[in-house]
Amino acid sequence: MQEEMITCADMQDDASNFKDEASKINFEKMMISARRTAFVARFIVLREGKRTKAHRVIENMSWDDSTTAEQVAMMFRQAFIENGDNMAPVDRDIRRALDQTKRSLKFFVAEYAKRSTLSFIDALWDYERSNTLLFGEDENPRSGGWRMPSEIEK
Repeated sequence: MQEEMITCADMQDDASNFKDEASKINFEKMMISARRTAFVARFIVLREGKRTKAHRVIENMSWDDSTTAEQVAMMFRQAFIENGDNMAPVDRDIRRALDQTKRSLKFFVAEYAKRSTLSFIDALWDYERSNTLLFGEDENPRSGGWRMPSEIEK
């Protein structure tokens, strides 16, 4: 999988818009966390109807604030490889989730950065909150691919 980063230059027409180097660095850190959050959120949705033991491994993964979306994608991919999964649909879902970050990030960078998590379980909690806001308490769509965050934490 080829690692392709979106930088502040991709988000700004002119990098000189930053007041100083610290502002540029903070923006780049925000972009990393926003892209990672967008990737994980989309990956959760794409894989929610599929069952595999690799999901149990991924549910317990964590990363640090400097981990890119591409690095998380490689971590997820490795879990599927080690589980012996058919990689064609996995690679398709990873590619689609990464592509989504390029399309949606320009519009939602602040929201994704604010919702950034450092573990998959925290991302599942965020997913649950989002579904509750979108669909209400009684209509939360769940097809069984991922366990509920409360089950994982037991």
